[in-house]
Amino acid sequence: MDPIGGLVGWVAVYGTFGLFAIGLAERFVPMLPSHALLLAVGVTAADDYRLLPAAVFATTLGSTLGCMASFFAVRALGETRTSRLVAGTGRLFGMSTGQVEHRIASLRRNGTALAFSLQLVPTARIVAPPLAALLQGGSGRFLFASAAGITVWNGMFIGVGYAASQAVGDMNATVLALAILALLVAAQASLFWIGRRMRVRRSLMTMPAETC
Repeated sequence: MDPIGGLVGWVAVYGTFGLFAIGLAERFVPMLPSHALLLAVGVTAADDYRLLPAAVFATTLGSTLGCMASFFAVRALGETRTSRLVAGTGRLFGMSTGQVEHRIASLRRNGTALAFSLQLVPTARIVAPPLAALLQGGSGRFLFASAAGITVWNGMFIGVGYAASQAVGDMNATVLALAILALLVAAQASLFWIGRRMRVRRSLMTMPAETC
């Protein structure tokens, strides 16, 4: 069983359009994790390094257009329906109502910087455009910053898939992508745990000393 190997063959048939479709699909289909898709694209490009720029460009273009489509579609719904839709989408991705509201407040305070950084966070990168659509004001800076974040995200995972395939050589593409994905998830979990420990330590240090 090698479904990613099948994806490699599919991309070989459809070329740049296939890569564009992969980038677009990962914005709207929750069961297609972008980690695995982009790693598979990197494995696909392992036979010819000249495919890497085209792969990054095509997937980034598809993902960016998907980001823009979700942003403007949600904004066109109006605030009431948008709020319900965003809350439902957040629950679909395992985010509580409080977490969704926290993301919205953060976007209000640091819109451009957060638009970039949220595109580097799993799950949050998908719900960030609908959340940002709730905010009043221009959309240009948000979409530009999101496109920059998407470029970094796609390039990183495609590059990791390519490098790993070069290092390992002839191997089942699905097994290779899953192994890399497991390592990346473990690294993300470690960083989350370290960050949480640091926040707890800072909060303890800033607590007022108990008085007698």
